[in-house]
Amino acid sequence: MSTITPFPTSAPFLALNDVSVGFGPENKRVNVLENTNLEVKENEFVAIIGFSGSGKSTLVSLLAGLQRPTTGTVTMAGEIVTRPGPRRGVMFQSYSLLPWLSVYRNIELAVKQVFPKKSKVELREHIEHYIEMVHLTPARDKKPHELSGGMRQRVSLARTLSMQPEVLLLDEPLSALDALNRAVLQDEILQIWEQQKKTVVIITNDVDEAILMADRIIPLTMGPRANLDTAFPVGLERPRDRRTLTENPEYKFLKTEITSYLVGMNRTANESRDSRIVTMPEVSPRDFNPVSKNDRSVRSR
Repeated sequence: MSTITPFPTSAPFLALNDVSVGFGPENKRVNVLENTNLEVKENEFVAIIGFSGSGKSTLVSLLAGLQRPTTGTVTMAGEIVTRPGPRRGVMFQSYSLLPWLSVYRNIELAVKQVFPKKSKVELREHIEHYIEMVHLTPARDKKPHELSGGMRQRVSLARTLSMQPEVLLLDEPLSALDALNRAVLQDEILQIWEQQKKTVVIITNDVDEAILMADRIIPLTMGPRANLDTAFPVGLERPRDRRTLTENPEYKFLKTEITSYLVGMNRTANESRDSRIVTMPEVSPRDFNPVSKNDRSVRSR
């Protein structure tokens, strides 16, 4: 790859250090991720891109502290991550909203856990600030079934942001949305990031989304035993205008490079699968046809 760049030389804010995640007994363990390393600087916006089933969600669970590595360590600000915590906010592909609670109450539930000492007035002002941030004030008292998919995902974003995490972990949060809602939420996430300068890791399988949003794009190789490959740096000036971005020569070059890399990786994986010859056992299908009376009389002799 002509766009290879080394990891940042400054101390990483968020890191995976020789991390492997395996399932099954030790003598038959299959690693989903193997000897994986990642370094993310504070306030950096990193996109991890890969195919379905390559271990992207497992990677997010590791960074969030929802899953422990089989080997290696996950660190944040030099401390080993052993459990989930409010310093890392996660936004999943599914909305994960409680259906019997309103927009306000869904967010309140999270805020109370993180800020138990806030007064009622402070609590209300805090929640309403984040509802307004994602433009949902008119829907404040509506329940999830009364909202569109895009609005539900805005509630999920507001809930995550309301906990004021230092790191935002976004696990394909926009993949289920239509093109218009996806573009609107992309712009909102970027606007919030530019205002608050949080550290962001977004998981995506959309090359355009990654180029629009990220400082670096890191491909995840095909699983099992997936690993993070070397990053593609995105040097496009911010703020990025989606209306003119596709005409930018640097954008065109970067998209071609990343797409070619992913196509090549997929082709290699398919060739590897095709080269494996599997010998099937010599068995005959079981006969489930009902036995006639004549057959039963013959068999009984």
